Amino acid sequence: MDKTETSTRAQWLHHRTKSNYYIPATSRWVAARTQRQFWLLAPLLVLATFVLYHSSDVNIDVRIRWQPDSQEEPPPVLGPYNVSRAVLGPPTARFRDTLRPDLKYITGFVAGGYTNDFMTYVNIVLLAQFTRRIAVIPPFSPSHIGYNESNIPFGDVFDVPRLAEALQTPVLEWRDIKKDIGSVAGPMSDKLGCWSSWAPMETEGPRAGMARSNTLEDRLGLDISYTTVPESCKMPEAHPYVSTWQLVTLGFHSGWLRGTQENQPMKSERPSGHRTFPDEQLLCFDFLYFMGTVGPFEWEEEYHPGWQIATKMHFTPRMVQIANDFLMRLFDVQMEEYIPPFISVHVRHGDFGNECSRASIPTSDCFAPLSVIARRVQEVQDELANTRSGLNGGEPLKVLMTSDERDTAWWDDVRSLGWHFVDHGPRGEDTAAKFGKWYPPLLDSVIQSMGTGFVGTHRSTMSLIAKRRVQDWQGGAVRDVRWGYPGADDH
Repeated sequence: MDKTETSTRAQWLHHRTKSNYYIPATSRWVAARTQRQFWLLAPLLVLATFVLYHSSDVNIDVRIRWQPDSQEEPPPVLGPYNVSRAVLGPPTARFRDTLRPDLKYITGFVAGGYTNDFMTYVNIVLLAQFTRRIAVIPPFSPSHIGYNESNIPFGDVFDVPRLAEALQTPVLEWRDIKKDIGSVAGPMSDKLGCWSSWAPMETEGPRAGMARSNTLEDRLGLDISYTTVPESCKMPEAHPYVSTWQLVTLGFHSGWLRGTQENQPMKSERPSGHRTFPDEQLLCFDFLYFMGTVGPFEWEEEYHPGWQIATKMHFTPRMVQIANDFLMRLFDVQMEEYIPPFISVHVRHGDFGNECSRASIPTSDCFAPLSVIARRVQEVQDELANTRSGLNGGEPLKVLMTSDERDTAWWDDVRSLGWHFVDHGPRGEDTAAKFGKWYPPLLDSVIQSMGTGFVGTHRSTMSLIAKRRVQDWQGGAVRDVRWGYPGADDH
């Protein structure tokens, strides 16, 4: 490896091991004290090393590799779960040239909106745990903000090094194994064989029996031939769900053999038209949102193993900092420590209005009015007053609304309740112009998770994930608001 390659790898390792975490003053004091103690003990350590070196047959290399006063940065200290431990080096034009031949990996693709895609990625990591593989997480697909937008890497939103430490296993992203993703020219095309868990569920229409389509394959430069998963993977009583445990078997050679004997590969939909059996080193699936251990949609269940993964997926320090900056401006405080405790609310209207239309119910009757939402907010206020006495000096908590509602009159009514909200529009934070179209929904999800209490919309996956984060991360009180017909949330 020449000097240029060595320098490039050192920069890559340094980039992948940087930490943005704030070090508390107490920790700095302890570190300083420890350093003083070290220098007091240094002569004894040198003497012990000298004695050991000259009294044994072991040749100990005590040469100094890096001088503290050197102009060069010290080599990064790599943790056991660092990305570099799971790959051969920096990303290459063809992903397979980056994978270690002695390791196995798993990935999948998405096409369901930000929160649903998050849940799919949780399922990928869950399968990685069960199959003793390393997860390779793709970027988020802009299906809910417009396909003309670029993808956003998973690691730009969620703290991957922190997740890897929590799981005690490396976690990769596609940008770790393949270069030129997101470039104008695009990445080089790689042929790959994957399993389709969606094909047996697609029984009607022009794509009957075909894999779930997505835009990620093109953006990642993948030419995929799919093979339908075995019939045993289906959950007959929970269409279109597939069994987690049956999918796990495909991660091992015996299960792979049974699956490939039952179904043959389909032709790639790309011009190559190749037929390739599912890859055994990089296990991959077209769509894993509909996956269950004992039944459908287990995300609200305490036993759901996926949540044990999801609750470890914390936002990056940068995302938290941007959200804190918004909150400081919103609550007119100068420091993060002065941000008051608040109850976050998420009201989803948007596409839920389609269900109201299909039921021939006006949205004014279909969606819960603000008075009903306020009643749930009061329940959270009361619960927190009983369980966390002295919170906010005994005063009611502030309320912060997030919603996809576009009616300005509705927002005026929110303001009249004395509630707060982050205005992402041009007259407010102008979030999309500053950070990109991805950031209004992303920052809403961060802010929702910061609430001491939470009130969400029943059947909204965004509300569901926010609710569970508030419960786990904040120890907060939570409620759902039901909707769909007049009086749906009466109780």
